[in-house]
Amino acid sequence: MTLKMLIVDDEPLICKGLANTIPWEQMNMEVIGTAMNGKKALEIMKKQQVDIVITDVYMPEMDGIELSKAIVDDFPEVTIIMISGYDEFEYARQALRIGVQDYLLKPVDIDELLALVQQIQQQIEETRIKEQAKQETVLTNYLSQQLFQLPDPSNLSEKIDSRAYAYRILLIEKRNYDHDADWATDQIKRLTDYSSICIETHENQLLLFLYGQEDIAEVNSLTSAIMAAFDQGISVAVSSAYQDLHQFASLYQELHARLSFYRGTDRQLITDAEDLPAEQDYELNQQLVCKIADAVFQQEQDETEAKVGQLFTEFEQKAITLRQIKEACCCLLESIKERGQDSSFAEIELGLHEELDLLLYNSVEAIRSLLIEDLERMIDYLKRTNDSHWIIQQAKQYIEKNFQKDVKALEVAEAHYITPNYFSMLFKQETGSSYSEYLNTIRINKAKALLTETSNKVFEIAEYVGYREYKYFVQVFKNYVGITPTQFRKLHSIEK
Repeated sequence: MTLKMLIVDDEPLICKGLANTIPWEQMNMEVIGTAMNGKKALEIMKKQQVDIVITDVYMPEMDGIELSKAIVDDFPEVTIIMISGYDEFEYARQALRIGVQDYLLKPVDIDELLALVQQIQQQIEETRIKEQAKQETVLTNYLSQQLFQLPDPSNLSEKIDSRAYAYRILLIEKRNYDHDADWATDQIKRLTDYSSICIETHENQLLLFLYGQEDIAEVNSLTSAIMAAFDQGISVAVSSAYQDLHQFASLYQELHARLSFYRGTDRQLITDAEDLPAEQDYELNQQLVCKIADAVFQQEQDETEAKVGQLFTEFEQKAITLRQIKEACCCLLESIKERGQDSSFAEIELGLHEELDLLLYNSVEAIRSLLIEDLERMIDYLKRTNDSHWIIQQAKQYIEKNFQKDVKALEVAEAHYITPNYFSMLFKQETGSSYSEYLNTIRINKAKALLTETSNKVFEIAEYVGYREYKYFVQVFKNYVGITPTQFRKLHSIEK
């Protein structure tokens, strides 16, 4: 940190000697000017920042005592060293009472002056560090309250001048998130020349708040340095320069939305100066969903992965967002669960769900891996629970509910997300009957009950149990029972 010094003396030789013969630069000191009296010194101080003033006592227009009083009143942060050719205790006492740091006699002992300046420099630096830390703590707490909508019991909003800072925000997110990697915030802060605050808004999102009294103009080199520090494995959203801290929370939301939109893509640097495009419309390919489900229910893992690969190729071609990909995958899983009557997979804990945190699973590959793992869980479950038997049990329940309709094997197979041929094979294997034989058995048993328990006409009963043609109903009934429906009714009437 370079401190700025002003030398005030009405003797030009002393001014030039103090300014030019001492190696101030080696001490990180800069002499910003000289003045012949206190009045000229104050004019300079109004225009430029000054940290240390070395002043003589006796000067025309405004002497060192009057100058010191004015500095203490108007520039209290400035340190004063007074020099004089008079070894008078009263001057020294008066100067120290005003607030002068120290009082040196002419001719000035250079070693004594350098030692004093070094001491003052250290004090100023320590004071600034403490003040900066205090200021940073207040500002960090205020920003956190704005971000996380926390209560403000300490009235921080009153302590913060909403227009006291020029600032920018950098919102940083690791690509292909690794749970074991930390942020190394100290390393990030060392890369910037601006005052900065790091706030971890999420375990995979860091907010870097850059601020200062002057405009935060150039951040391109900083952004490049941060990316290099993380081996290009991050995405960064950069805000424009702002003054009003009341805009901070909404500005964060804007940057967060931009990072979310481009998450999972090759885009690494995003700014708030560009318009955010609208999401592409997308409808899940139901034909592909059906093929994936077929592969799952047929327990064909390789075919399942191949079809998922086709689905993700389509995602890439459609240029949809990671959020849309997640939702499409969730819909796929729900469709499979519904076709399987849902309860079959109730005990499986799926990794993909609507609440999945896309800051943690923030790549297309991460979503694809989760989907493959979930489908593998489904296949493993079906293998463990004798899937063939289970599917047929569900199919039999479906037939029981819908026997009055024109229920075809194709419809039942599609309802359970398997091919008709595979369904017919399983059905025969598990029941010993063909699909049509099983359906006719259910219908005829229902018809027998209605013939004995109601007075409905035979053709009405035929229609009720699903036969639209009376003659066909009579033929099927006779094949299964051995007599016609009318004979069956008469026989059971006699028995009663």
